[in-house]
Amino acid sequence: MTEEQREFYDSYATGFRAASSATFLLVDPAGHLIGPPAIWIVSQPLGNPLQGLGSAIRYHLHFSERAQEIAILMVAHHRDSPFERYAHQQAGLRKGLTQEDIDAILTGKPPALASDEEEAVYEATRRILDTGTLDAQEYDKYAAVLSVARLFELVTLIGYYSMLATQLSVFDIQPPAQSG
Repeated sequence: MTEEQREFYDSYATGFRAASSATFLLVDPAGHLIGPPAIWIVSQPLGNPLQGLGSAIRYHLHFSERAQEIAILMVAHHRDSPFERYAHQQAGLRKGLTQEDIDAILTGKPPALASDEEEAVYEATRRILDTGTLDAQEYDKYAAVLSVARLFELVTLIGYYSMLATQLSVFDIQPPAQSG
């Protein structure tokens, strides 16, 4: 590894991302990167900014954790992304979704929606995944519930996880083998 690659690797192998409290690990027991970082490491000009964007999306958006995981799992289902399903089923359970909610999302059905925010996130995500956009009436409806800033965050989240699904698919990045 180059020095830059070593620093990139260490950002996943140490610190909060490797702590026992982490939602899911991105380094396997043998010390190999898994998930998106497994391919990002090959290009630091892209890997580092993608890591930063991913961190902003995972930790700094203005949605409830449940609403965020609903949208991510919807993208995982829509894009048939095994790694995203694997990682965000775990995250969803930690962030307040039930297994029934997750099972519903991963079969294309709505989970139990606990707030106007969750309903707007679910509906807007569904529409964007199905059509690629919102019409003027839908935009007004979801911007009124979420705010323009949070709607922008949702669209960015959908685009980011759609991009990840493409990367994971092209480079055949699979979830770790499940035991039991």
